Amino acid sequence: MIPSFSVMTSDLMPQSPSTSSVERPARSAGSLLLPIAGGALVAGSLLYAAGLATSPPQASMAPADYIESLARDEGQTALSALLLHYGNLALGLGWLAAPALVRGRRGRIGTVVGALMAALGLVTVAGNVLFDFWTGAIGRELDAATALSLFESVSGSAGVAVVGTVTLLGLLGPLVALVGLARAGVTGWWLLAPAVAALALSMALTFSPLLYAGFALIGAVPAAVVGLRLIQRNHAEAAAA
Repeated sequence: MIPSFSVMTSDLMPQSPSTSSVERPARSAGSLLLPIAGGALVAGSLLYAAGLATSPPQASMAPADYIESLARDEGQTALSALLLHYGNLALGLGWLAAPALVRGRRGRIGTVVGALMAALGLVTVAGNVLFDFWTGAIGRELDAATALSLFESVSGSAGVAVVGTVTLLGLLGPLVALVGLARAGVTGWWLLAPAVAALALSMALTFSPLLYAGFALIGAVPAAVVGLRLIQRNHAEAAAA
């Protein structure tokens, strides 16, 4: 009977952590957003470049030629506008996850501020692009003089001026975020080169669909790298969990 009693006693005694399995805390549902945000940065960059490549060509940057180009082919205008809309939307939402890559204090503020600037600016651009549907419609439905007058009246309003100013954050925000990520050691400083080069070239040269699409692909390198870092971070944390 003694052996049986000792077995029962040992079963009732608590086991030490070294002999029992210790459950690791489950990852939060928010961690699932890391690969989604990473994919959004990559996909958004490609959609944006495709939207520029399919933009209707225009004779000049004059408003009259801009209206005429959008009115010429309704299908092409719709395709380009939708690609640009969802490309900018995906980029804006994807940049919000960039601060998750920073673990220390160094570079944290810059990354957060840049991510917020990028998100606000790019989402504003996404909404502003839908203006192309209206512009193309007035170019088709109205005579050229009336369409131009209406376009200039709307474009010159105070509200549209505010929207145009906010869209600039979509250009500056990613640069600020990249500086923060570089300071944090997450990415290299070299990522600023393609971003600045694409921005400078697009400001210096006249708009051309394929040319600007090429600039967009150059400028997409930093966003794609950050997106891949987010995906890698998710895989690393999942493996450690």
